[in-house]
Amino acid sequence: MAHILLVNPNTSEEFTLRIQSIASQYALPSTTVVARSPASGPRSIESIYDEILSASGTLELVISELNNYDAFVIACYSDHPAIYATREITDKPVLGIAEASMYVACMLGHKFSVVTTNQEWEPLLGDAVRHYGLGERCASVRSTGMPVLALESASAEEVDRMILNAARAAIEHDGAEVICLGCAGMTGLDKKLERELKVPVVDGVVSALKILEGLVGYGVLTSKRRAYAQPRQKELVGLPAIFGRPYAPGG
Repeated sequence: MAHILLVNPNTSEEFTLRIQSIASQYALPSTTVVARSPASGPRSIESIYDEILSASGTLELVISELNNYDAFVIACYSDHPAIYATREITDKPVLGIAEASMYVACMLGHKFSVVTTNQEWEPLLGDAVRHYGLGERCASVRSTGMPVLALESASAEEVDRMILNAARAAIEHDGAEVICLGCAGMTGLDKKLERELKVPVVDGVVSALKILEGLVGYGVLTSKRRAYAQPRQKELVGLPAIFGRPYAPGG
């Protein structure tokens, strides 16, 4: 039995409810999944600045729940700093939805493309692809041009049309064989788009959930050698006491 926490790092309750709905649909009967968002932070994440602003609220939520879950999803389609910070403060498995979806895509085709929201994400996700060591497998990163929160306000027809146009261009012009949906707000659109595009379409939330179910079932933990070693204790100035909890005592 696995207990998995999916943290939506932005404060959009609509996105969090959507993540909960899709995760509950795909979770095994033996898995408990809970989606939550932090108490403070930006309503959407569309830049590095937004990522940094969202990190403290995200970590505060994770720290408060470290003992209550077996694994954690950071449900933002970016190379979010909270992913790596969470791996440092727990040995339980931690995944971001971008990394998870790209790994799944590599098992379904030779080349994948990411279809994301606003144009600013194209270089940021290009950097993420290279960080994950998948530069040779990525055909392209294409944006729809819509802001993240437009996924809440735009009509379903408009959202589908913009994603389909970007995905078709990736398939026809870039050589993509698999499409990754590059925003947590796109969760739940994969199967409908797959029928239209005739190629696999990968949902990052579902990918992270299924990988973590496997890792928890396998009983593997995050290595604490080197990269994700527990942080050493130090004085914190002007910060809530909760941020001192994860430090190694006597570090």
